[in-house]
Amino acid sequence: MLSLIMPIFLSKYRFVLLSILSGLMLAASWPSRGFPFLIFFALIPLLWAEDGISEKRYTGKSMVFFLHAWLAFFVFNLLTTWWILYATIPGMVVAVLLNSIFMAIPWWLMHLGKRIVPAVKGAVPLVVFWLTFEFLHSRWELSWNWLDLGNAFAAYPAWVQWYELTGAAGGSLWILLINIFLFSMLRNHYLAAGTELKRAKWNGLMAILLFVLPSVASLYIWFTYEEEYDPVNIVIVQPSEDPYEEVHGQAQISRRLDQIISLADQRITEETQFIIAPEGANPRGIWIHEDDRHYTVNRLWDHLEGYPEAAWILGSFTYQMYDSRSNATASARPLGEGGQYYDVFNSAVMIEHGEDPQYYHKTKLVPGIERMPYFRFLKPIGRLVDRFGGISGSLGAHNEIKFFETLDGTRVAPAVCYESIYGEFLAGHLRENPGLIFVITNDGWWRDTPGYRQHFQYARLRAIETRRSIARSASTGISAFIDQKGRVVMQSSWWEPTAMSASLNKNNKLTFFARSGNFLGKTAVFLSVLLILNMLSQKIILRKAS
Repeated sequence: MLSLIMPIFLSKYRFVLLSILSGLMLAASWPSRGFPFLIFFALIPLLWAEDGISEKRYTGKSMVFFLHAWLAFFVFNLLTTWWILYATIPGMVVAVLLNSIFMAIPWWLMHLGKRIVPAVKGAVPLVVFWLTFEFLHSRWELSWNWLDLGNAFAAYPAWVQWYELTGAAGGSLWILLINIFLFSMLRNHYLAAGTELKRAKWNGLMAILLFVLPSVASLYIWFTYEEEYDPVNIVIVQPSEDPYEEVHGQAQISRRLDQIISLADQRITEETQFIIAPEGANPRGIWIHEDDRHYTVNRLWDHLEGYPEAAWILGSFTYQMYDSRSNATASARPLGEGGQYYDVFNSAVMIEHGEDPQYYHKTKLVPGIERMPYFRFLKPIGRLVDRFGGISGSLGAHNEIKFFETLDGTRVAPAVCYESIYGEFLAGHLRENPGLIFVITNDGWWRDTPGYRQHFQYARLRAIETRRSIARSASTGISAFIDQKGRVVMQSSWWEPTAMSASLNKNNKLTFFARSGNFLGKTAVFLSVLLILNMLSQKIILRKAS
């Protein structure tokens, strides 16, 4: 009986099964526990489904395929980012549903392009539309680039040393092209005709060359690249405090700060130049206009009496006062009844002995948690952010590139948490030649799930793209030192109160990617506009002809 039912079931639902298979293979290739080699085959089932749906006489064929593409990316998003629910269940649901829709749109446009302009092969529109999607998705206020395809190789940096030229977008291009050539090989072989068999062999050869040549180039760089010796001694502190545990009263504030200093003191030496504590390490926010009276600032100034050559960098909420509404930003909120306003920032703060603190305010804010998307227009419904696990209203953000500079002239580029997934954004911090990148984060919101491990691995790609060593302080782990090739020099364990010290080499040279940014994405946007205009013009011509 089963032998009779299964062929009917598989035939009837084969496109659904192919879509689910693509989602499963994408998830199985993802860091930190997956194997990225699978991603070179993961899109083949979805391409096969698209080809089959194109040949069927469905009513509303384009919508049928869109739903299949959405299903594939829904499975992918759900299996890789389900851990968001520990921070916010509604936020996880919205993120998975919306991002699956956004990922399906490039495939849907490719499908439409094949139908409207048959002369344009499906491979070209898919590559162009997908790279455009990743590029634009990094720039709007619903940004969520966690699952850009090029991130798949984060745990295997030896494969992608050429990201210093292309950034992670080059990895996305690599994945798409190999999947397309392998699919074409299988399809032509399936047709089993003379011309098609020749094409199948050619497509197979192209897929092999596309895999081998970048891999060989990457391995060559991996074994030959040498850092210039310019060491900076750094101490990383990982306090491992539960982010869900609220701090009340001066006694608790003092205890937390004393713990951070005590951990640091175990590793500080006369050579130490930076002491890094994670996002949110300061348990009470700082009013910038009166920071010289803040307990944490004064406590760290006192601590640096014994280490005058060192500087503290730590995470803190900070508050900026405005005298009136006209001077305030769109994200500012009223302070009492006196007509004053203030902004709340998620900041990195640098404190040196006897010097005014320096501030870097997080720019890439988490949608729905730290910022209501398009806050200027949606401010009246700002209370919905509370339901997504965030704050009422939106945090403030800097719209300019900032860096920290010490008294001896050492420049470092800070990144707060979520910002470290944005390769082009972080590379932009380096235009003024900071020699190191410091990432401060608090990944304890997600508990012991793949979330914090994925986030840690992505930092390795940023090191390759910029050829900057990275010191990463995570409140609950994983804290790490990462060299310019993306190798982990030292790392902590999960939820372990600890401090680590190491020396990382500075580098003030800009990679091609740091100078040019995501040129693949920019080119794809231009080509997408041309393709869409061509599709629209052909649609009009066909309509008039009928």
